[in-house]
Amino acid sequence: MHYWPGYVVLAIISAAHVVSGAVNTVDTDHLQPPLWAVQFEYEQLNMTMRNAQKVSFVITAVEPALGSDFEFRVLNDNGDVAYIDEVTTVSSNTNGVAKVKGNFTLHATLLGYTQVYVELQRTGYEAVRSAESLRVIVTRSLNLADIIFNISIACFVMVIYVNFGAVLDLEDLKRIVIRPVGPAIGLFCQFLVMPVLSFVIGYFLFREMIELRLGLFFLGVSPAGGSSNIFAVLLNGNLSLSITMTAISNLAAFGMMPLWIFTLGALIFRDGNFAIPYKSIASVSCTLVVPIAIGVMLQKYAPEVTKKMSKLLKPVSLVLILAITIFGCVLNSYMWKLFTTKILIGSCILPWLGYVIGWLIATVLRQPPKDAITIAIETGIQNIGIAIFMLNFTLPQPQADMTSAVPMANSMVTPLPLLLIYFLKLCFCRKREKSVDAEANAKEAKESELVTFMENGMEKVNSKYPQ
Repeated sequence: MHYWPGYVVLAIISAAHVVSGAVNTVDTDHLQPPLWAVQFEYEQLNMTMRNAQKVSFVITAVEPALGSDFEFRVLNDNGDVAYIDEVTTVSSNTNGVAKVKGNFTLHATLLGYTQVYVELQRTGYEAVRSAESLRVIVTRSLNLADIIFNISIACFVMVIYVNFGAVLDLEDLKRIVIRPVGPAIGLFCQFLVMPVLSFVIGYFLFREMIELRLGLFFLGVSPAGGSSNIFAVLLNGNLSLSITMTAISNLAAFGMMPLWIFTLGALIFRDGNFAIPYKSIASVSCTLVVPIAIGVMLQKYAPEVTKKMSKLLKPVSLVLILAITIFGCVLNSYMWKLFTTKILIGSCILPWLGYVIGWLIATVLRQPPKDAITIAIETGIQNIGIAIFMLNFTLPQPQADMTSAVPMANSMVTPLPLLLIYFLKLCFCRKREKSVDAEANAKEAKESELVTFMENGMEKVNSKYPQ
């Protein structure tokens, strides 16, 4: 049985085996609990998911008062993290003290913690757990599929950003830089609204779970994510504004992230051992600037190429978003077991409320509809990679990966309302185009009938009154 509970009878030792003589006559009801101890091969065992490890152990100092009806079982606290099988034992008796040597195979299935222990069971008595236990830590391993996926997505993103640079309206970009109202609203929403919002949501949802509060807060103080530019294209937002806001957001993160982490963040995690990922933020900024610059150069020196690229921008962007969402969910399917109702609720509330607040503020401040949509998208989408990077620096493993369930859940639910709007808009526009085409065809048919009628009338008049 693959998921066998993990217990096996290790030893059933008869009274004759435990002690030579007439020990069977002892009245065990009036004896103190028997003394015995377990020694595992390891004090702590670190494993990676989907791996197995053979572990040996020794049970010693078994008192003869146990009698003949007892058994030892090897168990663990968390069957989701690991399970035990292939238990084998060899028992011996030296000077009236029994000793049991054995081993078992431990299979790691999910990242987390568990304790392996031995349990003594006797008929008529409560089960007794060993004082000794083996602490097991299961962490995540990066396999070939993860590496291929990450490299593929990185290449895809580079191509997309080259395309962004190729279709970038430089005059519009110049106007935004000269009068940066949109970026100012975006900075206010990104680095004031979202951090406070993430702190408040985390406080009410994860009051007793400090790590999850930290995961949500790190998400809230992160800069805008690159996928915001893709959604700006799909939803007919202002691409120039989106790219400008993303770049400014990532640059502002150098100062704003430490500010929030050492103020509100200190209330969540008071020992303050934070490592701000400056290199990660800088690399994100570079991955934005370099391919966009290449695209701008193509726009200047190869305009025919950029015209062809602009036609592929929306479909390629949509494919990228779907690929990241679908394959990311498949490769990180183990995370689904870590998702609780509260994690899913918090992961939905933060970005979705960010969209609404960003759009409302932009609309109240009389921004054009395209700019308002763009500001809403930039507000709601955070850089998941930076949040996970910070968690890995702040927390030990597997705690960091377990806490990463918050940004991972966020990455899965953040695109949902935007994709829904896109597909509804797509269907609505198609219906509208069909109705417009039908009206145009009907109008053309009427005009054709009128022309035919007039021509026939003129022929009749000419035949009746020839010149």
